[in-house]
Amino acid sequence: MTLDEFERELVTLIGSPTEMRPFVCEGSPLACEVFLIGFNPATTMTADFWEFWRSGYGYDKAAWFKRYLEERAAKPLKPGKTRRQKISATRRNIECFVEGATGVRVLETNIYARASDDMKSLDLSSREMAPFKFLLDTINPKVIVVHGKPALQAIRKFGTSAKVIETDHHFSRQTSKATAREYGATAAKESREAG
Repeated sequence: MTLDEFERELVTLIGSPTEMRPFVCEGSPLACEVFLIGFNPATTMTADFWEFWRSGYGYDKAAWFKRYLEERAAKPLKPGKTRRQKISATRRNIECFVEGATGVRVLETNIYARASDDMKSLDLSSREMAPFKFLLDTINPKVIVVHGKPALQAIRKFGTSAKVIETDHHFSRQTSKATAREYGATAAKESREAG
């Protein structure tokens, strides 16, 4: 599949414009050997996913991350909160995972592509797995790293030849930067060994 064909099929699945965030990566998702999978994005954004898509290149993660920081900083605080971390704990650990996976391309994705503050607030109509299944079937990663039990339960519903690695905890809690980097290094090693 070419990148143009990938784009056309994904537009059919998620629409354009869309608030869905089926994945984040740098460059072509088709070149990603490792998937890092959670349940769904936790930081809602007003930005359209396709604002960061570049024809012939793929996804511009640097531009997306800049907007992520801007939108996160501009959000009003929740009642009782006096400050907000610049990036979420999950995002911090995702970035550490990608650093640890040096030498292999990582697709940051989720079972569900629509963002919500937490899993419980993701309504049933937003729990559509077709975008994730498309990514899994089209890219066919060598290694899948899953953080969080709900995501692991969902991934078991899909047949995949990829090596599946389950983290001890969701990346939002009880995961240090060093541990996230170790998971990334393990995923890179497994990917290289898979050929």
